[in-house]
Amino acid sequence: MIRLPGVHGLLGVHKGVAALLAALVFGAALVVSALPRMVESSLDAAARSAVGSAPPGTASLAVQFTRRPFDPRGMRTTKQVAKADTAWRALLPTALREVADPGRLYDFATSSPILIDDRAHRYMTLKWVSGAGRHVRYVKGGPPGRGSGTRVEVAVPAVAATEMSIRTGDTLRLGDLTVKVTGLFEPVRPADRFWALEPELTYVIHHRVPLAMDDDLIVTALADGDSLAGAELPILFRWLVTPAQERIGAGNAAAVLADTAEFGRRLGRQDLEVTLSTGLDRILAEYLQRLALTRALITVFLSGLAVVCLGTTALAVLLFAGRVRGDLLLMRARGASLARTMLTCGGAVALVAVPAAAAGQAAAGFVPGAPTAVARLGPAALAAGTIAIACAAALVRSGGRRSGNALRRIVLELLVLALAVASVHLLRTRGLGTGGLGTGGLGTGDAFLAPGPVLLALAAALVVLRAGPALIHLAFRAAARRSGAVPFLGLAAARAVPSAALPVLTLLPAVALAAYGMVTAGGLEEAQRQAAWERTGAEIRVERAEGIAPETLEQIAHAPGVRAVVPAAVGTTVAEVGFGGRPATVVAVDLGAYHRLVAGSPLRLPPPGSGALVSRDLSAAGSFDVGWPARTTVTPAGTVDAMPGVAAGDGALIVLPGAPAQVNTLLIAGDPEAVRPLLPSGANMTTVAGALAEITGAPLTAALTAALRVAAAALAAYALAAVAIALTGGAARRAEDLGLLRALGLTRRQAGLVTVLEAAPLLVLTAVAGLAAGLAMPALIGIDLSAYAGGRQGALSGGALLPALPGVVAGALAAGVAAVALAGAYWGGRRGHAG
Repeated sequence: MIRLPGVHGLLGVHKGVAALLAALVFGAALVVSALPRMVESSLDAAARSAVGSAPPGTASLAVQFTRRPFDPRGMRTTKQVAKADTAWRALLPTALREVADPGRLYDFATSSPILIDDRAHRYMTLKWVSGAGRHVRYVKGGPPGRGSGTRVEVAVPAVAATEMSIRTGDTLRLGDLTVKVTGLFEPVRPADRFWALEPELTYVIHHRVPLAMDDDLIVTALADGDSLAGAELPILFRWLVTPAQERIGAGNAAAVLADTAEFGRRLGRQDLEVTLSTGLDRILAEYLQRLALTRALITVFLSGLAVVCLGTTALAVLLFAGRVRGDLLLMRARGASLARTMLTCGGAVALVAVPAAAAGQAAAGFVPGAPTAVARLGPAALAAGTIAIACAAALVRSGGRRSGNALRRIVLELLVLALAVASVHLLRTRGLGTGGLGTGGLGTGDAFLAPGPVLLALAAALVVLRAGPALIHLAFRAAARRSGAVPFLGLAAARAVPSAALPVLTLLPAVALAAYGMVTAGGLEEAQRQAAWERTGAEIRVERAEGIAPETLEQIAHAPGVRAVVPAAVGTTVAEVGFGGRPATVVAVDLGAYHRLVAGSPLRLPPPGSGALVSRDLSAAGSFDVGWPARTTVTPAGTVDAMPGVAAGDGALIVLPGAPAQVNTLLIAGDPEAVRPLLPSGANMTTVAGALAEITGAPLTAALTAALRVAAAALAAYALAAVAIALTGGAARRAEDLGLLRALGLTRRQAGLVTVLEAAPLLVLTAVAGLAAGLAMPALIGIDLSAYAGGRQGALSGGALLPALPGVVAGALAAGVAAVALAGAYWGGRRGHAG
């Protein structure tokens, strides 16, 4: 059994090294435990945001059934519809049932609008919605009653009455039906979720068919349920299952996605031909993909932190073992077994490492978020690794056998190089976080791919270890030909530095991953800023569907705080090409004025010219006609891929040169608060600042950016600590050598320079190689972070350019680590202890 006084005696004599070891283990345990918790806290919020930000109709599961006229199957009364809702909900799988909102909503309506009184462009859809009576207020008349035969009573939205010229008491003919208007209604609480699921009851739908000159106006009216269900009309029945967003999180999102598909399969086995329509599966699939990528990226930096922290801690343990070597040899001389000396050294380190790791884990508990497996087990694994290193060091220091098999080392180095190349190749070909979702959201292959950047950094470190001595030897031979003694002595000492492998294997991954984290975080910010500008198209964008009056334009243009205004018109039309035409988005704007407005911004606009620009799918047409903003013939003079702030979707894009006659969009440079009071009713204003806040405020984006910066800072700190410990480890030998040289006439300044030249070659090579590896990682591993940059495809992927400012910051980091270390070495050499 280990005698604790002996253990305490070792710690009492070497308090400084023990305190250093405790600080390193505490910091490593804190970062390894807190970083996953910090990210994990945002994952549930991101799931709720993904579901909550989608339109409720998109996130809901809609069970649909279309009944044709004279269909002998049921659904002839509202009771039968309600019974079917209970039946469909009974088919919900467990995970889906747990997140389903208990509030029930089902409706049915005519499957297509019906022409009113044979009047062109005037249509009505008849609809019944469960619980509608609780959500509407009748401003005129009352609710519809039960009809008879082909006679049906309806209530019409009040907002549609004027536009459609419908009044209470009107009798309308809809095909074979005679419809009486009994009342006009409005929402009781427009913000209720009910109206988000039934929006067509609040406005008149405007729809234009291809090549038509006028819009079709479609009003949706509430009808008596049993009368509508009993009518021999094509009826679309719909039962909605709405997920409660607060019940969906990172832990059950994958199960809910799987159960959504299972629910569809169960519905397909029913006698009634029902279909499932939902966007929830797409929403959750996109979220889970982003979740897997986030967790995989965190795993990348956690694996790097683990390597760097363990390497730095190992340097501290070796420093401690070197200090207690005399005590261990004395124990052996007095008859202590090899196992006892190992346990004594390991026990002393355990008394430091275990409480420090526990304290770091406890401190991480104050970080919001659920503890993950890494957060729970990481500190314990770190403490165990530290103790194991101490036992192995004690075995060697107290006379145990050294492992010096060169063949084994070569095989190990080749294995690391092969794994690095394989992981980089797989990262480039299949990406990170794209495997099948496994436990914790990581792809099943990501356990190998996530440490790919770490393996790449370790491979670069091995190259430095192999090539470094040869380069130092060349510098030594050059110094030997010169008359100065200082370069010769310093480089001679650099050639003879023992045990450089561990410092290089620790420092280079630290610098590489810190540089990678800084470049990624900084480049992500630049991509987010670019996306914000692309969303708005100018500092301020004002849009109004009804148009913007010339006097409003003049007021805004001359308002204090407004530097410039460019009027534009954006609308949709049909390009009359081919059979049936092609839907197109038209932008009418003075491109020259637009270029001047956004000068200095990251926007890329098509060059100004005198002709129209069209998307590539229209470029082959010699000329074609469009009906908006006025009927005109378009002759393409060039092509355009996109316009900022304009979503063309799958349609074509047409840019007409010159200021439009009818303005519905203003592009403004200036102060948003100066513009806001001048906006007409119905105008919508967006700003670059608002778009950027929306992008960066997403839970996963904010968490990832913070995690990258925390990891980079921790890696930089441990890199500096590793260099300091490595220099301190050789302090005794260095002080002895410098003492002899000082006796031969070496000055203090020369002693400092000799120490710098001893440390500088390998240190500078390692820092430069680490910086190069870190800056090359975005291009080598090709991880696309588009999901965190407002959806900009290719943001920080393999094809993206290296951001200038983050690259400079990363270079400054590497230079700073080397400069601080060399300054410490210089002043240590001047003072005579050289460490």
